[in-house]
Amino acid sequence: MKHVFNSNPLRYTAVLGLFAILLAISCTSEKEPLPDECEGSISLQTTIGSEANCGQSTGSFTVVATGGSAPYTYALNGGTAQSSASFDNLAAGSYTLTVTDNSGCTAEISVNIANQDGVNASISGTTASDCDAPNGSISVSATDGAGPYQYKLNDNAFQSGNTFDGLAPGNYTVTVRDANNCEVSLQATIKSDVVFAQVKNIIQTNCAVSGCHNGTTFPDLRVDNNIVAQASRIKARTGAKTMPPSSSGRSLSDDEIAEIACWVNDGASLN
Repeated sequence: MKHVFNSNPLRYTAVLGLFAILLAISCTSEKEPLPDECEGSISLQTTIGSEANCGQSTGSFTVVATGGSAPYTYALNGGTAQSSASFDNLAAGSYTLTVTDNSGCTAEISVNIANQDGVNASISGTTASDCDAPNGSISVSATDGAGPYQYKLNDNAFQSGNTFDGLAPGNYTVTVRDANNCEVSLQATIKSDVVFAQVKNIIQTNCAVSGCHNGTTFPDLRVDNNIVAQASRIKARTGAKTMPPSSSGRSLSDDEIAEIACWVNDGASLN
């Protein structure tokens, strides 16, 4: 049987299109989002309604959000989001408020509710931790109430020292108690010592390569701002070991994956 090569230009174009799709799939297995344009779009201002009495949840505050795209939702310490900008029945301590606008952009602010008649405290210092060897620290300063003070980290036992060492990157709760058993809780964050230059080198060496994110496939990871804008997606895909894909012949070490995660958890800045 005689075979005749079909030179139909439409079919030839379709084959080229299919080849381009396969090339893109070899580089990325999912659609990338558009670059993040949220940074700095929302401004927050809080007003303390009332301070707390020792041992009682009588504190309150209200936040005013401007910018971004209304309406907004408000979540306290990572809890369930609500439409109201007011928070009541709060014990003394520090809180992290996250505001999300209608476009999905977010902004955070710390709010402190003081004890009217007992101990008050603040985080006096933190040191960063190695990403793979916990060596961060938190120091606390206490005032008011009745000494001596005691301090505890998360759900651990109270101690007399006001410093906690050997901490991994992450979020912590520090509770201070005075001699009258009045308490105040603070939120503290230990960041990693990973800098953007390290992450940039990992990503551009393994992902911004020929036929992949070097301008031929969105996003172009040769551009610093594109790495920052896609930080969460990069963390998710490198953590799942789908970036870079096995078909590329490249792979990341566990330490490299951990460095990317630490950088993203720290806020994915151009530090």
